[in-house]
Amino acid sequence: MKHLLFIIGDELIMSQNYKEYIYRAYEQKFEELGEVRIQSKTDKELPFLLEKLIEQYEFITLFADEQCYSTIAKILATLNEDNLILKDETLVPDKAIFAKNSFVSDFKNCKINVLKVNTEEKLPPLLGELTPNFKYFCLFGIDDESALILLETLRKSYEVNIKASKLLADLTLMKISSLQHGKIEGFLQSVQNLFGSKVFLGKNPIHFIVNKLLEKRLKISFAESCTGGNCAAELTKISGVSEIFEGSIVSYSNRLKHEWLGISESVLEGKGVYSERCIYFMLKGIFKTAKPDFALAISGIAGEQDEQGIKAGSVYIGAMFKDGAYIQETLYIKGDREFIQKQAVLGAFYLMFKLKPEIFEF
Repeated sequence: MKHLLFIIGDELIMSQNYKEYIYRAYEQKFEELGEVRIQSKTDKELPFLLEKLIEQYEFITLFADEQCYSTIAKILATLNEDNLILKDETLVPDKAIFAKNSFVSDFKNCKINVLKVNTEEKLPPLLGELTPNFKYFCLFGIDDESALILLETLRKSYEVNIKASKLLADLTLMKISSLQHGKIEGFLQSVQNLFGSKVFLGKNPIHFIVNKLLEKRLKISFAESCTGGNCAAELTKISGVSEIFEGSIVSYSNRLKHEWLGISESVLEGKGVYSERCIYFMLKGIFKTAKPDFALAISGIAGEQDEQGIKAGSVYIGAMFKDGAYIQETLYIKGDREFIQKQAVLGAFYLMFKLKPEIFEF
């Protein structure tokens, strides 16, 4: 189904945090963003634009700030030969399905959900349903090109379309689509039979891994340097993690690596802070302090300038389990500071899967 997320209003556009809130809410309901359109305000061309969009899309979710909402409601009522009425102190088309500050107007080949949004308030309910013709899954331990080659025979058999995105060198996100839902389900079952524990449904590997930790009540802590607490921040986005997370240590300076994690000054001298040896002692230090089941450690250069002869984007990551087993890797990431940090966090979480795959079986 072809769908559109449409945001109208300067207030919504200027508030980056609220705009991201809108994206999260939309993606949570409809599984992906689809197409996005942003417009700063209403204008005399808006009636013609909405009429055109109604012909192009099957479903439109339109978020409008309070200044733009009434104009949009009037336009849609006119296009649908409807009348505006007052419901719960809000103007809405009479024929529309209504919830507080949210209504759905039904056109011949399109439905439009309009939400009146205030950046100081919780989003109104998103109304309407889409019938997705796609599913996401991830493949562990295989690169994107090899994955597509291995899946080609299945793709032809089930007459589905596949798109791939390389998240890490051996972690690939796949999107499978078909006009026939039964073929998607059959294809996914065959993929699971082929790859076993190396496949899981969904598009977020971190959520999958954390949900397994929650399921098995396995505690986790972090020793972070260049990611500045992003591991902990990513973890605490997920509901219920207080059961498995007590805290972690963010130690940027060598002094705090020494005082908080117990790493000897000889290890930290010179380039030593950017090394697998340092990561090992960061893991040992956080285990001694927090006593988790899993520990992750990250150190490296997230900036865009080389340091002490170490290339920018060089990040050292490690994972350790309570039985003493551990694994370490060095990532070489190209991008800006935020991208490097986020990729390092993803790589670190993924190390847990590599270290103890039996814990994360689908």
